[in-house]
Amino acid sequence: MVNKWLKIVQRGIKRCLQLPAYCLLCCQQSERDFALCLACEQKLPWLPQLCPRCAMPSHSDANDCICADKTLPYERLQALFDYAWPLNLFISQWKYGEQLAFAKMLAHFMVKRLTPAYLPDCVLAMPLHPKRLRQRGFNQSVELASQIAHALRVPLDRWSCTRVTHTVSQSQLTAQKRAKNIRTSTFHLKPNFQAKHVLVIDDVVTTGATISALSRCLKHQGVKTVEIWCCCRTLKNAKSI
Repeated sequence: MVNKWLKIVQRGIKRCLQLPAYCLLCCQQSERDFALCLACEQKLPWLPQLCPRCAMPSHSDANDCICADKTLPYERLQALFDYAWPLNLFISQWKYGEQLAFAKMLAHFMVKRLTPAYLPDCVLAMPLHPKRLRQRGFNQSVELASQIAHALRVPLDRWSCTRVTHTVSQSQLTAQKRAKNIRTSTFHLKPNFQAKHVLVIDDVVTTGATISALSRCLKHQGVKTVEIWCCCRTLKNAKSI
């Protein structure tokens, strides 16, 4: 029964993603080249004003932010949405249902609303381990990063950074286990990598363990500024950076 309803939902999503696009939420023509109308766009779980360093809720006093007493290995983290409905459905269908058209829509919002401190030397997508890449067939972060790099007119570096240790999926772990899991995972950066300002693209940031590990790898090789753009930030873990 569950599989039956899942197939029905997938067929509906596939229909909406075809042109002319029908809005995934209200089923009316979106009148855009992706499947979300302007009215439903406004109803998405947009994040409120956040700390520009860790993308978590902050108050007027900068020292009151939850990252004030933390040493973060990256300079800026920006996010658009809370990882809540319908964004969790969009990303699930994109990553596991092979609905790659979602990448176009989400990249459009990221380019429109996020701004780098200054133009980076290159854009990097969060790497997937080769085993997971073979299982999924594509890296969802590359799908975002390629469109963002094109819009910013900066190079997309697809090959310099790799994930060399396979770990269990972070989405299945608690905050404490995520941090422990990612410590057993390492990223490898080619010795000839020379960029000093890097923009890293990821789909969802929860505790920040993975982006912190990658940022430390970049800093170890001489990168001076690491900026992170992600589509969604999970606010339920607001006390975990």
